[in-house]
Amino acid sequence: MKRAVVTLGAVLLPIALSSNVMASSVEQTKGSYVDKFRQLDEALATPNVYRSAAGEPGEKYWQQKVNYDIDVKLDEKKRRLTASQTIEYKNNSPHTLKYLWLQLDQNVFKSDSIAERTETFNGKALQGNPDPKPTKLSLGQLRRQQFMSDNELGFTVANIKDDNGNELRATVVDTLMRIDLNEPLKPGKDVEFSMDFAFNIVEEDAVGARSGYEHFEEDGNDIFLIAQWFPRLAAYTDYEAWTNKTFLGSGEFTLEFGDYDVEITVPADHIVSATGKLDNASSVLTRTQRNRLEEAEDAKRPVFIVTEEEALENEKEGTDKTKTWHFKAENVRDFAWASSRKFMWDAKGYHQGGDEQPLVMGMSFFPKEGGDLWKKYSTEAVIHTMEVYSRYSFDYPYPVAQSVNGPVGGMEYPMITFNGPRTKLQDDGSRTYSQAEKRFLIGVVIHEVGHIYFPMIVNSDERQWTWMDEGLNSFLDGVAGREWDHTIPWGVEPRDIVAYMKSENQVPVMT
Repeated sequence: MKRAVVTLGAVLLPIALSSNVMASSVEQTKGSYVDKFRQLDEALATPNVYRSAAGEPGEKYWQQKVNYDIDVKLDEKKRRLTASQTIEYKNNSPHTLKYLWLQLDQNVFKSDSIAERTETFNGKALQGNPDPKPTKLSLGQLRRQQFMSDNELGFTVANIKDDNGNELRATVVDTLMRIDLNEPLKPGKDVEFSMDFAFNIVEEDAVGARSGYEHFEEDGNDIFLIAQWFPRLAAYTDYEAWTNKTFLGSGEFTLEFGDYDVEITVPADHIVSATGKLDNASSVLTRTQRNRLEEAEDAKRPVFIVTEEEALENEKEGTDKTKTWHFKAENVRDFAWASSRKFMWDAKGYHQGGDEQPLVMGMSFFPKEGGDLWKKYSTEAVIHTMEVYSRYSFDYPYPVAQSVNGPVGGMEYPMITFNGPRTKLQDDGSRTYSQAEKRFLIGVVIHEVGHIYFPMIVNSDERQWTWMDEGLNSFLDGVAGREWDHTIPWGVEPRDIVAYMKSENQVPVMT
């Protein structure tokens, strides 16, 4: 898995351009205007030993490796995570490193974060607004402000130590943390350090985020979607050094690949979905559920591992007992998970073909509110995506691909995606869905599972080059949508861009 190259058929795209390529303004020789659609020959980075002119890795290409061992506990009543982690950082670069930068994405919710202090409502700054006219806030904005005021948000990080138990100095800067090493880390060497951390989970419906919890008043239960939840190493690259840009909530990230060993302790009646392969199924699943999982490997239709009846039984009452789910993931750049007693769980095997291609389990986790919409289409859409994307790009390299229903409308992480569409409850107690909701679910599952390919496998820098993973993925999800059902108006036909191309709203693709 290389950060540098995307190959689509005969098309080769250079991913990691120098960071100042698009920032430069090249004026024309005739006139003083800047041509936003100019040729880039004069601005492209010079080929070097790390990257060829074709965008391929050069003979001395390198990338760092970071391994994580994490123990985390979910306090359901307090909606709080507490955890400890050990990190192994391998310096494959030719540079000696005196410090390391980590991302603390949960700090974006602190009241004094850069994101919050620059928040605007209707074009007016929330803080220091000299306009005597009051800023009008919607009910949703008021709800967000109330939640942010009522809860202490952001990371608490403590006990940062090296592998000899010596304390490491750390400096937190907004959503980033710099750890000063006690000894410089030379090329080819590795360093191990540990820390404890905790934070209160945000209510996604109130705050609006890429993860969080959702509360169901009718049964008193929650769905927890947990992402960007642990202090994780910022990428260190040959083209930018530390990619330590602050997180403002909209931009995403680039990270290092590594191996994860994660133990997740949750209430005993919860079902957990996570990046990686479940390593202790015999401890957390019944014999019947394990048999169903084995049956699903060669099934023609998705098989329920946790049935609707079992999920409804779990919903009825909570428990003070806990279970620990153990997941392992190799060569991934991030880790996310979901937990709820409301989840039913279905699965179906995807056989890519060939002796060297391992079985992939397509899986979905959803509450009763997902209903027949999720039962019929989610897991099938997961597998359809892999079939199409693998044909046009490369084989899916991981053991699982998952779709989880919760409060997040659509978001991707390695091996797991969060998707929002649901059925609607009718007066007679039944649940129905419209054609629009059906199209929404199929479309968002294809798109988010597609993002596991771009950028979760092809590790482009999303914070700097968002257009790359969105552009590549949108093209292929359009192909996958047509192949699912060409009669559905997906909005990706050539005719659908005519009005835009005729308008004055055009901007360069990199913008």
